[in-house]
Amino acid sequence: MPLKASGALAALIAATALLSSGCATQVPAPPAKPAPTPTANPAPSPADTAPAVSSAADDVQVDDDIDEDAEDDLELAGANAADWPDPETDLWSQIRNGFELDGNGKRRRVRRWTQQYATHQRHLQASLDRARPFLWHIVQRIDERGMPTELALLPIVESGYDPAARSYMGASGLWQFMPGTADHMGLSRDWWYDARNDVIASTDAALSYLDDLHKRYGGDWLLALAAYNAGPGRVDAALARAQREDPDATYWDLELPLETTEYVPKLLALRRIMFAPERFGFDWPLLDNTPRTRAVELPSQTEIAVAARMLDMSEPELRRLNPALQRWASAPGKGSRLLVPAGKADAFKRALAKATPGMLVQRSTNSYTVRRGDVLGTIAAKYHMSVAALRQANGLRSDRIRIGQKLTIPRTGAPGEPAPVAEPAQTYVVQNGDSLWEIAQRYNVDVAAMRRSNPGVRTNLRPGQTLTIPGSASPPEPSTHVVRRGDSLWDIARANDVTIADLRRWNRLEPNTRLQPGQSIAVDGPAPLPDFYEVETGDSLWSIAARFSMQVATLRSLNDMSSGSTIRPGQRLRLQPVSSS
Repeated sequence: MPLKASGALAALIAATALLSSGCATQVPAPPAKPAPTPTANPAPSPADTAPAVSSAADDVQVDDDIDEDAEDDLELAGANAADWPDPETDLWSQIRNGFELDGNGKRRRVRRWTQQYATHQRHLQASLDRARPFLWHIVQRIDERGMPTELALLPIVESGYDPAARSYMGASGLWQFMPGTADHMGLSRDWWYDARNDVIASTDAALSYLDDLHKRYGGDWLLALAAYNAGPGRVDAALARAQREDPDATYWDLELPLETTEYVPKLLALRRIMFAPERFGFDWPLLDNTPRTRAVELPSQTEIAVAARMLDMSEPELRRLNPALQRWASAPGKGSRLLVPAGKADAFKRALAKATPGMLVQRSTNSYTVRRGDVLGTIAAKYHMSVAALRQANGLRSDRIRIGQKLTIPRTGAPGEPAPVAEPAQTYVVQNGDSLWEIAQRYNVDVAAMRRSNPGVRTNLRPGQTLTIPGSASPPEPSTHVVRRGDSLWDIARANDVTIADLRRWNRLEPNTRLQPGQSIAVDGPAPLPDFYEVETGDSLWSIAARFSMQVATLRSLNDMSSGSTIRPGQRLRLQPVSSS
């Protein structure tokens, strides 16, 4: 029987009022044709790995009867339409004029979230402030596609309009793309750049994905929005279950994870407040209907600090507009772009046209041309850096290099001289089955260097032990395989010449875990330790600590728990310490 959440829902909403939830989940294989009314229970599409409440309560039925005595959005709109400024001059008015969705203003769930936003205005106001540099670009793209302008409010639900936002599940950016979905939608990620945090690139991808989902569900935007959050496989299954009892079942009849159950009402509540902000005591701001930022293409690799000086703005300010840039400069070569204040864009273009590559990169960097007999290890040794750092600086997926290839040598002097500024060393938490030799191989450092950086470390390591990795490299991301329908661990292990036991260990898979389409599997090293873990039915502190190779005492310490503390399904436990950055 599905879990009922009507009585406790108000308390849950109050506890989560200031959290922006939701993400573009992993994408399963698309159906052969749009299937708005499936007649049979399709294969689950777990790759649609939106965070669930718990394994025992994956689907949640929320009491959402219509309040027949309530006013609806159309009544509110008619009473307030004359109060809005001209859409030609005010961007928020343009958005309001393009609303197409049924506001469902009589739905109790929508009304509860309307009240929640109206009584907790700080979060909403902060989201609208953060939207200012980016909103014009988003509205233009929605208008070009002829899509409902309510979608311009979706980043408030997803990320609070923060393009640098990252969820505990690994979703990132304004539109909260999960890695698998980002790959599916062509959003590139490497050492220099993460397109999920590029406002323009991620908006184009999000709107394309939403458009695909809209077609999948025969033009039903509420189902498309639910699938954006929970994944189309999960929505397909819920719709099939509902339509077995009522062929005319809609989004409001579906049993879905609680986060998705609240996701669409949050958007409709924002729409409702925007129709009549004064009714809810909210002072909706005005925003000139002109671009506040413009994208400028860079002629070659450009240091962020140099670009900031050319723009007469601080480096942190420029970075806030461009969180997709992961390092001190744009990627080597042409093709990168910066989002800059619109009033400074033309002068910036002229300054770039006059600048030489040497003027755009002033940090201490060198270029090295690969010669016959060179290997990454010998080149890295010349410049007193780790092989992993050299690989990352050049976006290399392996140690393979070719004669004549140009390599960027970051933060170094001449060959044989030490780096003028040392990068901070990284740490690694020992996993079950690790050895010092295996870790050294993974990070391309020798065992002797590992021992020097970790005095007192013995050959036999213990799970949960923290090691310092010498050199300036960040932990390398493992290569991954995105599960396709029909894949098995045996298939993946054979294709990558590893054992099933290694795949289970690296990905922390329990023996009875089933692979799901769209799931990412690390195939040559441990998957990154997540920041958080959501407790499932049957979990204990001991089993969670064992799964993530840490001590129970460490788990308690990270979560401020006493020895007598208990855990409950749906609770989020921190697995990583809070980053100082």
